[in-house]
Amino acid sequence: MKFFTAALVAGLSLGAGTAFAQQDTAPKGNIENGKKLFTANGCYQCHGTLGNGAPLTGPRLSNTQLPFDAFMMQLRSPANEMPPYEAKIVPDSAVADIYAYMQSLPASPNAKDLPLLTGMGVK
Repeated sequence: MKFFTAALVAGLSLGAGTAFAQQDTAPKGNIENGKKLFTANGCYQCHGTLGNGAPLTGPRLSNTQLPFDAFMMQLRSPANEMPPYEAKIVPDSAVADIYAYMQSLPASPNAKDLPLLTGMGVK
């Protein structure tokens, strides 16, 4: 699953390279509204309440470095089992808010940095 997610991100980035180069800044989004929308639209069900993701449900979105256009493309025309969220369901301004919220979250810690897991032999 990790390979698939990495391949998806790489493919989205490479496949639309010039489009992303033209807009490398995201529209200004409202973080607080993005937090509400992330919950209201059910994003948390697959990506976790703080966007940390899980191998079997959805990739990590917290502290995303994915360009806004790629984020929007995945939301509108998902490359995997995620349902599509058309503009009439999640308007572009709402996507900008959700994106701002995801960028505002701290990156997830590595498993090797969690004492509970290191005591269980995670390296």
